[in-house]
Amino acid sequence: MKSFTVYQKITVLSFIAYIFSVIYLTFFPFQIQTGMYANQTPWLSRINFDPVLDLSALPNLLMLAPLSVYYYLFKKESTLFKAVGLGFCISFGIEFFQFLTNYFLGGWRGADIADIVVNTMGAALGYLLVKTLFTNETSSLFQKFKLYS
Repeated sequence: MKSFTVYQKITVLSFIAYIFSVIYLTFFPFQIQTGMYANQTPWLSRINFDPVLDLSALPNLLMLAPLSVYYYLFKKESTLFKAVGLGFCISFGIEFFQFLTNYFLGGWRGADIADIVVNTMGAALGYLLVKTLFTNETSSLFQKFKLYS
């Protein structure tokens, strides 16, 4: 088993902190409203299909950009297509879980199709940024954070 360098340990620990941050920002505070206080609207109306994007989409754009950076640092065979796919799957999972908690537990977080689109765009942006800025050999400090050689 390979021993990690200090830089690689920073990569792993910061990734764990990032994952917990995303979970916290997307699911908490967690509310449960059941019985007479539960949301009585039909399930389909709990999904926001409105594709309008405004400045409020900026946090969603930035939320999954670091995921692509970590993907680049973890996987030697990383590609833009795989990074976008990963971003889409994570974003879809978040929105699906938000929908389920809203529907079954009456939580206030709803599913939003625009969030999936913007989160996926953020993942693509993060990958393009890291690939553009840090692929040349002059960025030797950044190369130390990769989990592969």
